[in-house]
Formats: sequence, C-alpha cells, structure tokens
Amino acid sequence: MNTQDPASDTAHNKNELQALETLLTQALEEAHLSEQAALPPLQVFQQVRRQRAQLRPQAATKPKDTYHHGNLRESLIAITMQQAEAKGLGELSLRAIAKEAGVSAPALYRHFKDKEALLAAAAEHGFQELLAWLEFAAPPALPVRQRLKRFCQAYLRFMLSYPLYFQLMFGADIQTRQNYPGLISAQENMLAPLIQMILSGRQEGLFRHDVSTETQVLHCWSSLHGLTSLLVLNVLDGDDDAQEDSLRELLSQLFLSLQPAT
Repeated sequence: MNTQDPASDTAHNKNELQALETLLTQALEEAHLSEQAALPPLQVFQQVRRQRAQLRPQAATKPKDTYHHGNLRESLIAITMQQAEAKGLGELSLRAIAKEAGVSAPALYRHFKDKEALLAAAAEHGFQELLAWLEFAAPPALPVRQRLKRFCQAYLRFMLSYPLYFQLMFGADIQTRQNYPGLISAQENMLAPLIQMILSGRQEGLFRHDVSTETQVLHCWSSLHGLTSLLVLNVLDGDDDAQEDSLRELLSQLFLSLQPAT
C-alpha cells in the first residue's frame, strides 16, 4: 500500500522549483552586470517550465480530450519527439505512437488527421519553446546590444541542443505549412523579441534609419539562422570555442551593419 503523503510530494516539488528559480534569477542578475556572464542554462529553464505546469492547479472537470495520463494532445507530441529521436522522422508510425500513449489509433486521429498534422503540431511546439527561451535569455531590461547578443546566443544554443526541432521547424518534412495557421503564427511570434530589439535600437539612435525595420530584422535573422544551419548540419565543424568565435564574428558584422553611418 502506498502511504506517501501527496501534500509532502507537492511541498518537495515546490521547494525544488524554488531552488531552480533561484538559480535562474542569479544567472539573469549576472547578465545585467556583465556582458561576459554565461547564458542561463537551457535545461534548467525548461525544467522550471515543466514543474510550473505540473504544480498549476488542475481544472475541476477534465476536458473531453484529457485521459488518465494527462492531456492527450501534449502526450502525443512528446511521444512523437521521443520516437523520432530514436528512429528518425521517416520511421514514425501513428499506430506505434498511439500504442505508446495507451490509446487507440482512432483517438489519435481525432486530434491529428495524418502524420504531417502531428509533425506540424510538434514544430509549432518547438517554436513556442524557443520563444519562451529567447524571451527569458534576452529580457527587455537589458541594453539593446546585449539583448541582441544574448538573443543570438540563445537561438544557437537551442538549435544545437535540439537538432530534431531544427529539422521539424525549418526542414521539408512538412510540405503544406500554409495549412497549419498555428504553426505559421508560432514562427512569426518567435521573431517578436528581435523585432522589438530593432525598434528599440532605432528609437535610441543606436541603429540606422535609412534601412527599413523589416530589412534589418530579416538581415539579422537570416545571418543568424545561416550560421546556425551550418553548425547544426555539421557543415562547419568545431568545438564550443570555435562556435563562440563564429558567433562573435557574426555579431560584430551585424552591429556594423546596424549602426548609423558616421
């Protein structure tokens, strides 16, 4: 018989969450004090997000798409990522995913009409996770140039940590992206912090005005994404120091292109 006190478990989880949040807060405070401060740890940040979700009060009545193991849609996405990591995207089977989730295939099809729809949902989730990380790593309270630097660092860190998300979010596995408005919206929202940085830099006189905001955003993102692609796909080889050198050179070129003419 299980004699463990649920209240004790909750208290333990809250204490662990508080310790993790303290760690992240200290990392952010260091970021305010020094441009050389290390980027807050991605995995710890994600662990805090997961624990916050687990400790969130549950609704009194479960939605009809919720099963004994939690929200089915979220479970299916998580299992999809796990199986794709193990077997590759090309070997994914909807029946195998449904079996792992403990539901019938028809239950899966009530959420996702086919494999591409499930992959689109996973890619959308990837953009949402990336946005949360970018907003955390480069908060508005930081100076604009430091925010842009940390935005680029965080973007690269996320993609190198999760190459499968990179493939889903930007690869050719989803052929009809226009059919998934949630995915399109999540991708656009991911750029919101970068757009705000460019706007702030222009307002503060740090960035030039003879080029449109849209052009500057596209230039920054395409340059960053290009370097990221080369590193994720192992076209450019190198250790952490080499990656930092490449990013440092990229940032130097970006700041030169953004600054007003003298």
